[in-house]
Amino acid sequence: MRIRFAVLPLLLLSGCVSVPPATIANPEALKPIQGPQEAQKVIYVSDVTAKLIDKKIGQMKAGTLCVGGADLIWTDNQSALTAIQNQIEQTLKKNGYNVYSGLVRSKAEKDADILIGVAINDIRANICYSVDGMKGSASLRLDWEVVDNKSNQSQIFSTSGASTIAEFSATGDPDVFVKAAEMATDNLLAEKRFFESARK
Repeated sequence: MRIRFAVLPLLLLSGCVSVPPATIANPEALKPIQGPQEAQKVIYVSDVTAKLIDKKIGQMKAGTLCVGGADLIWTDNQSALTAIQNQIEQTLKKNGYNVYSGLVRSKAEKDADILIGVAINDIRANICYSVDGMKGSASLRLDWEVVDNKSNQSQIFSTSGASTIAEFSATGDPDVFVKAAEMATDNLLAEKRFFESARK
């Protein structure tokens, strides 16, 4: 299901001095390993957080001709973080992993076999806004902590993703970040260690 928002922007225009565009990462898109066909552990994804040292993440332009060049500022928009988390869960399910579907967080943290914590530790984006929507490119890095609830042993992963919205789109923001998170999640699922952690 496509995630849509009535209220955008995640980002704010700041200053009037032209700033250079950010360097967008170009990570390799890896092929996810499909979830185990045999019995597998139940996974719970905790709330995604953003831990950015610098919230100036790139360049923002405006208008149908994309003029100007101001600082692009990431704001801690919970709707965007929720959209990214939903995409992570959908990507896990799409690839055959058993994601906990309960609504009570305390019960999920108790009943799930694997707990996954996710932090966005880097974002770079160059965005153009107009009356027709938004277009641009973004990349991000996700840091993952995968904890076995029974043994309390944890594994750490770091993966990256990138995305481009080439034409103006009413849902381009937050789609450009959500799609980058989807790629980063696919790259997590390409890790053999993660696959093994999901097997019973």
